[in-house]
Amino acid sequence: MCLSPVGLSVVTKLAPVRIAGLMMGVWFLSNALGNKLAGWAAGFFGALPLATLFAAVAAVALVSAAILFLLIRPVRRLMGGVA
Repeated sequence: MCLSPVGLSVVTKLAPVRIAGLMMGVWFLSNALGNKLAGWAAGFFGALPLATLFAAVAAVALVSAAILFLLIRPVRRLMGGVA
């Protein structure tokens, strides 16, 4: 509930005016895809022992954080000064 309004605000701020509506639809589609992926992952991890489960979740979180950290500068450059 907290992420959706912030994400939509960023989408409307950064998307070109002509395709802002389309980009909002893409935002909702990406949320749906993420929820589907989370459900699949939950079913996959249901059969793992707890130690392996927590190690896998920690590994995914650390890899995701590293990727996002590496994308900070390119994304800021693409934003063109929009804060």
